[in-house]
Amino acid sequence: MTQVPETPGFSAAGIAKHDGPVLFVADAPNGLEKNLLDACLAARGAEYPGQAAVERVYLDLSERGKPAAFSDLEPWLERPGNTLLVPVRIAWVMPQVEQDSRKPLALRHLLFGDPRRPGSLRGRWWLHRNPGRARCISGAPATLDALRSRFQALQPSVDEAGALSAFVARQAALALEIAEWAQIGRRYKVPRFVAESLRSSPKFKAAVQELASASGRPVQELLREAAGYMEELIAVPNALFVDLRARFDQFILSLGYNKDVVCRDQDLERVREIVATRPAMLLFTHKTYLDSVALTAKMFEYDFPMLHIFAGANMGFAGLGQLMRRSGGIFIRRSFQDKPLYKIVLRHYIGYLMEKRFPMTWAFEGTRSRTGKLMPPRYGLLKYVLEAAHATDARDIHVIPVTVSYDLMRDVEEYASEQVGRVKAPESLKWFVGYLSSLRRPMGRMYLDFGDSVVLEQAPDPDDSLALSKIAFEVAVQANRVAPITLPAIGCMVLLGAAPRALTLRELQRESLRLVRWARDRDIRLTSDFRPERLGHVEQLAGAMVGMGLMIRYDEGSDTVFGIEPTSHPMASYYRNTIIHHFVNKAILELALLAAFEAAPGRAEQVLWPETERLRDFFKFEFFYPEKQEFRAQLEQELARVDADWRGRLAHGGPAVLALLADMRPLVAHASLLPVVEAYSVVFDLLARLPAADGLQESECVGQALKEGRQAYLQRRITSEASIGKILFANGFKLAANFGLTTAAATPAEGVDLRDRRVSLLRDFKELSQRLDRIRLMSLQQNSDWQPPSDGTETNATA
Repeated sequence: MTQVPETPGFSAAGIAKHDGPVLFVADAPNGLEKNLLDACLAARGAEYPGQAAVERVYLDLSERGKPAAFSDLEPWLERPGNTLLVPVRIAWVMPQVEQDSRKPLALRHLLFGDPRRPGSLRGRWWLHRNPGRARCISGAPATLDALRSRFQALQPSVDEAGALSAFVARQAALALEIAEWAQIGRRYKVPRFVAESLRSSPKFKAAVQELASASGRPVQELLREAAGYMEELIAVPNALFVDLRARFDQFILSLGYNKDVVCRDQDLERVREIVATRPAMLLFTHKTYLDSVALTAKMFEYDFPMLHIFAGANMGFAGLGQLMRRSGGIFIRRSFQDKPLYKIVLRHYIGYLMEKRFPMTWAFEGTRSRTGKLMPPRYGLLKYVLEAAHATDARDIHVIPVTVSYDLMRDVEEYASEQVGRVKAPESLKWFVGYLSSLRRPMGRMYLDFGDSVVLEQAPDPDDSLALSKIAFEVAVQANRVAPITLPAIGCMVLLGAAPRALTLRELQRESLRLVRWARDRDIRLTSDFRPERLGHVEQLAGAMVGMGLMIRYDEGSDTVFGIEPTSHPMASYYRNTIIHHFVNKAILELALLAAFEAAPGRAEQVLWPETERLRDFFKFEFFYPEKQEFRAQLEQELARVDADWRGRLAHGGPAVLALLADMRPLVAHASLLPVVEAYSVVFDLLARLPAADGLQESECVGQALKEGRQAYLQRRITSEASIGKILFANGFKLAANFGLTTAAATPAEGVDLRDRRVSLLRDFKELSQRLDRIRLMSLQQNSDWQPPSDGTETNATA
C-alpha cells in the first residue's frame, strides 16, 4: 500500500470554493511519484466534494521532461473555460537542510544525483526508512479561461500546434517551483524553459524577421543559428549545482580567508527587498578572481535568489565552466560586433531575466584592477543590459554597486610583475588548480559592502551614450564611497609616506590612529580591525604581511621597527591604492594650499580654487570625482573642519596659509599622489625630448617609459619602483593626449608651440613633485614634534 505523503504545501481552500470542474496537472516523472500523488489526491478528495468533475493528467515537468510530451495536455484544454487547473508535485525533503537551511548538499550528491529528485528506486528506499521525506505540494491554480487570456496577451499572433499546451505546462511548472521555494528556500529560484520562452516570444521573432529582411538570409536559417547561440549563452542552473557551487565557494574561502565574509545586515536586507521586487543588477568591483565568490557565498547564506553571473568566455574552460553554467554562469564572447544575431539572442535573454526578476551580476570594471584603484567602467555589457531593459520597457531598474575588499590578496605580487612587463598567464584548468593551491596562506578576511542603488525610472535610449556614461560613473562613485578602510591599507599608506625611513611600532600606531580618526570624523567606513577586541587579529595580520614579503620587521636594535622593502613598494602601493580615493580631495587641497602660500599678498584664495580645478584635471584618469560644485563644497568643508576662519587665514597669506596647511594633519598628499606624479613625469619627459615633428602612440610610449622609468629609479630621479607601471604610464599618455601633446605638429610654427607646451607640462609636474617633497618633510617634522595625548587614547592606537 502506498504511503500517503505529508501535505504541508498543499492548499485546498481555492479548490473547495470553485464550483466548476477541476483538473490536477500532476508533475510525475516516474511511477513512484505518480502513486504518491494518487494517494495524496485521494486522501484530500473529501475537501472538494462539490465539483462537477475532478480529473488528473500526468506530465513530466522536470528538467528531464521534453516539451514535446506536453502534447498529452492538449485534449484536456478543450474542456470548459471554467475548469480549474491545479498543478501538484511530490517535494522531497532533506533532513540536514531542514536543520540548517544555509548548509548546501554534500559533494557526494554529484555522484548519486540530486536528492530532491531521487528517482523511483532511491525514493522507495527513503520512504521505507522515513515516510516523512515525501510531501505533496500544490501550485497556484488558474482557470483555463485565465490561462488562455494570458497566453493571448503574451503571444497574440501565435497559432502553432501545441503552443498553448506548452505554455500551460510551463505555467504549471513555474507555479510548482514557486511553491517548492517556500519549502527549500528562494536560493533555488532558477529560470525554466528559457530557450522555449525566447523562441515563442513575438518580440524575439520580430527581431529575427527584421534581421532576415536586412541580411537576405532565410528566417529558418537564422532561427537554427540562434538555437546554437542560445545553447552557448543560456545558463541551465538547477538546485543541485547551486548547492555544489555553494560548497565550492565555501572551500575556496576557507583556503586562506575567514569563511564568514563580513557584511552589514542592514545592507543585505535592503538589497533583498530590491532584488525580490525590481529588476536588479549587482555590479561588483574586480580585484581578484574571488570577488564573485564572496558575493555568491553571502547571497546563498542569506537565501537570496540565485545570481546570474556574467563572465568572459575565457573562464568557461573545462570543469569550472560546467559548474558555473549550471549554477547561473553566463559566458559571453569578448567580441561580437560582427554577430548581429548573437546580439539579438543576448539582448532578449537579458530582457527575459529582468522581466522575471532574476538578479544579474558582473564586474563592471571588466577586468581585474592591477593598481588597487577602481578601473574605468567597461560599458559593453551594461549597454546591452540597458538596451534589453529599453526593449522590454523595464521600469524602476536598480543598479546596485558592490565593493569587495580584502585584508591581503594573493594576486598582488602577480599584478606588480605585470606592471613592469610580465605577460599574464592564460586561464585554463591547470592554471586554475595552481591558483587555488596558491591561496593556501593566511590572508585575513573579505568584506562585502553595498552602495546606494543607482535607480533608473526607465532605461535610457540605446543611442544616448552620455546617459550610459553617467550611470557607469555614478556606480563607480557609489562603489568608492562604501569601500572600507582596512588595516593593511592604512599600514601601507603610513609606511610608504615615511619611506625610505622605517617606523617604530609607536610611530606606526600613532600615524595610523591619526588617519583613522580623520576617516571616522568624515563617516568613512572602517573594518572592525580598528576595534580594541580585534587587536589579536591585528598581530596575526601583521605577521602575514611580513610573511608575504609586504613588510619587514626588524627587532635586533633598541626598538622594533617596521618598513617596506624598496622592491615591495609596488605591492604596498596596491593596498594603499584601495583606499586612496578617500584621501584624494584632501591631497589636492594640500597641494593647492602650497601654491596659495606662494601667491601675492591678498590673492591666496584667488590662487587656491583655480589650482584645485587644475589638479583635479591633472588626475582625472586616476580617480572618480563628484560634480564640480560638490567637489568644491567638499574642499570647503575640509577647510572648515580645520578652522572655521579659514578664509581669514587665506586673506593674511604667506605664513598664515602655511600654518593652515600644517594644521591639516595628518598630511596625505605625499603618501597618495607621489607615484602618479613621478610616473607621469617620466611620460612627459619622453614627450619633451621628442622632436615636435614626431608623434607618439600609446603602446610605444608605455614601452619606452618602462625602460626610462627603470633608469630614473636607478638614478633616484624617482623615489620608488611603485612609480613604474604600465597603467600609470598609459594614464599619463592619456592626459598628454587630452592636452593635444602626443600628435606631431603640422607646421614649424605649430612645432614651436607644441614643444613649449610639452616642456611646460613637464615643468608643472616637476614642480608638483617638489611640493610633495615639501609636504613629506612637514609630515615628518610633525611626527617628531608629536606628544602622546593625556586622555589615554594612545592605548587604542590600532583599535
